[in-house]
Amino acid sequence: MSEARDVLSIEDMNVEFPTTSGGVKAVTGLSFSLRAGETLAIVGESGCGKSTAAMSILSLLAMKSPCRVSGRVLFEGHDLMKLSQRQMRAVRGNGISMIFQDPMMALNPVFTIGWQIAEALKLHLRLSPAAARRRAVELLDLVGIPSPSERYDQYPHNLSGGMRQRVMIAMALACEPKVLIADEPTTALDVTIQAQVLALINRLKAEMGMAVLLITHDLGVVWEVADRVAVMYAGRKVEEAAVDDLFAAPAHPYTQGLLKAASWQNDSSGRLPEIGGAVPSPLSMPPGCSFAPRCSRATPQCALAAPPLVGNARQFACYHPEPAVA
Repeated sequence: MSEARDVLSIEDMNVEFPTTSGGVKAVTGLSFSLRAGETLAIVGESGCGKSTAAMSILSLLAMKSPCRVSGRVLFEGHDLMKLSQRQMRAVRGNGISMIFQDPMMALNPVFTIGWQIAEALKLHLRLSPAAARRRAVELLDLVGIPSPSERYDQYPHNLSGGMRQRVMIAMALACEPKVLIADEPTTALDVTIQAQVLALINRLKAEMGMAVLLITHDLGVVWEVADRVAVMYAGRKVEEAAVDDLFAAPAHPYTQGLLKAASWQNDSSGRLPEIGGAVPSPLSMPPGCSFAPRCSRATPQCALAAPPLVGNARQFACYHPEPAVA
């Protein structure tokens, strides 16, 4: 596909939080693009910068904490980093929507679920209260909530976790966004509900032609729904590839460790493999490759400077990648 089809492009994003011990970089040099109608999954351990990057796309971090975000966030060719918070409000929920990790925390407990969906419709689409209510009921029905007219007047605590997640999806899709950011959309859901939510997102993506940015640590979910995968470690992207290519022949040793730990590649001993060592503290990152202290293939070269990200359709940041893609 041509570059013109990219609906969202992140270019050299850096996110730094000031602390009493100095600046802490949560995201370093992150770049990726997202095309209409595709799903890009960003995976990695907790704390690798996945959610921080997603929140930074919509300038949500600046509303909650002091941080410095640099780089470019191009949405349909327009740099969102240059917009004010007031201008960003017109983008959030309208052009780009987000499903948050915890629907109970994201939904306001003092308002009915229907009111919360209708409010977005009135704000962005200028619908009348009656028209907004009708559309909100339609959306609740679209995401598979039974008796949507009755559910409209219920509060978040009246619903199960799976139902609340469906409400969050209905809210995110209310204005038919071009991009849907799904941050751990199946966290804390049982396997049956998880499968239903993923199938729903896939179906609506196909029907509406929207792009999906999926933030997750669950490689099973990635295999089910993603077209491409970007792997993050310690704030950096270390590999990106089509999902089939990455699962069949991971290039970066960290990606290989993730797949083995998820039992996609069975250990001959029958034990669940693990990645030795620990993620370095963001306050004391190693000078070279951040994965080198845990890597069995590390050489003195790896400790001197972080390896650059190389490749086009298939990218990796490693001086000693798997021979199949070297």
